[in-house]
Amino acid sequence: MRILFACHFKYQMAYGIMHKLVHGLIRGGHQVMLFDDRRVARAATWFNSRKFGIPAANKRLVEACFEYQPELLILGHCEMIANRTLETIRGMLPNIRMVYRNDDPLMHPQNVKDMQSRTESVDWIFSTTAGDALRQFSGKRAKIAHVPNPVDSVLDPGRAFERTDQSADVFYGIGGVYAGDPRPAYIAALKEACPTVRFDVWGMNGRPGLFGQHYLEALFRAKMGLNYSRENNVYLYSSDRMAQYMGNGLLTFIDRATGFTELFSEDAVGFYSDAAELAEKIRFFASDDAARMETAKRGWARIHDIFNSEKVGQFMVDCAFEKPFPHSYAWPTTAY
Repeated sequence: MRILFACHFKYQMAYGIMHKLVHGLIRGGHQVMLFDDRRVARAATWFNSRKFGIPAANKRLVEACFEYQPELLILGHCEMIANRTLETIRGMLPNIRMVYRNDDPLMHPQNVKDMQSRTESVDWIFSTTAGDALRQFSGKRAKIAHVPNPVDSVLDPGRAFERTDQSADVFYGIGGVYAGDPRPAYIAALKEACPTVRFDVWGMNGRPGLFGQHYLEALFRAKMGLNYSRENNVYLYSSDRMAQYMGNGLLTFIDRATGFTELFSEDAVGFYSDAAELAEKIRFFASDDAARMETAKRGWARIHDIFNSEKVGQFMVDCAFEKPFPHSYAWPTTAY
């Protein structure tokens, strides 16, 4: 199948979600052409301006579809691509299917607006949040379903469960903090409760966020990872931090309120219900390499089985063309 994948493919995040999906789709036997709307917009102006290049990006997406004749158009956030451009493409390719994938949480109002804006223009919307929260988007042209953040055998090459020589016990990396962000205080209290544990924290307290190979190298220097988001009680939502940590073999700590206990066993993840239990588990696994390695390996094997990029990519294709699923998927597949 010919697939045109339109989004911003960040060079500094070659391990990111969209890159993993491209790998999975190609391994699944599909042809995939990439269209980076932001770079096309910038390249279209003398001043390297994304804003003034928006008309050119829309025009060139239409041209790319005319030349490539895709059967499926996958959109990342692509906020510059207008819905009228999608309708132009439909008029040119009446059998094309279009899907929009959104990997931001639904607790952010702007993200809800972004998803609502596509409900009458695409055939399917995929969200990294699951459950009844998706009902608010139903009743329009698009069907909506949950899809997890993928792991990839090539882009997630780490095997932290095979090593004991790491320089850090717990890794935690974020892009940066915002006004009123509770995460710095939470991490400070956690470090105080675990005085002998070696934490490697980036994106706060004067340390910048890490990206690209610098991020991966820091990840590979750690035994465990903390998957702590701004909100930790949204059903089956996680940033791609969880996939990066577990996919590279780190024992990963996840709040039970996320609902991931439905997909992973207690002996494969460092699940916790409050800060006290989290600190207790960190101290235990930091002092017992054997237990840490066994637990992490089970989590690594499970996530590479159920969330691998080929399965996640094929699920999106199956939904887009209303195909029967070739096998069962571990995550909820209800469409709204």
